[in-house]
Amino acid sequence: MKKYHLDCFYAVSKFQKHSSIKADLLELINNSNSTNVIAESAETNITRADWNNCYDDSRPWKTLVYSHLKKHLTQMYYELGYHDFILREIWFQQYGKNSHHGWHIHSSNMTNVYYVDLPEGTPKTQLINPFDQSTVIEVDVEEGDTLVFPSFVLHRAPPNASDKLKTIISYNVDFCYPDSQYGKNILK
Repeated sequence: MKKYHLDCFYAVSKFQKHSSIKADLLELINNSNSTNVIAESAETNITRADWNNCYDDSRPWKTLVYSHLKKHLTQMYYELGYHDFILREIWFQQYGKNSHHGWHIHSSNMTNVYYVDLPEGTPKTQLINPFDQSTVIEVDVEEGDTLVFPSFVLHRAPPNASDKLKTIISYNVDFCYPDSQYGKNILK
């Protein structure tokens, strides 16, 4: 087999509505139904998550954030060269002391993370370079950022050594790109 290098990207963008919705969003998340996700084989121990409800559009926190996030995502994906997107799943995860999410991949075209609450000293997402499957990329993000990367890229939330709670919203999207639009907004 001959292996060829194919560039892919990850992108970080500031979510402009973050500061205006953060307090309400965290309150809704903190009052939401959730479970502790433990999977020893996957080296995962997530303090709170609502992954099991990732398709439920009636969750109050989802209603609040998505009304603002959709415009941000539409612009961000357009700048990346994509015409439109379909949200497949969306859920929150909270990481308390010693909580973590082991190396894994997602479904769909792209994986996304919105850093709702990222106190100083809490860990940021790490990616594995998909070409060599060994180089760890420390993603430079701040609270209020959104991160997007191809869903086939291995990634993790390293253990949280802090006593502070980290809160993220993760979501998977598939891009739509009609033939009539192809090539009109491709990144150079």
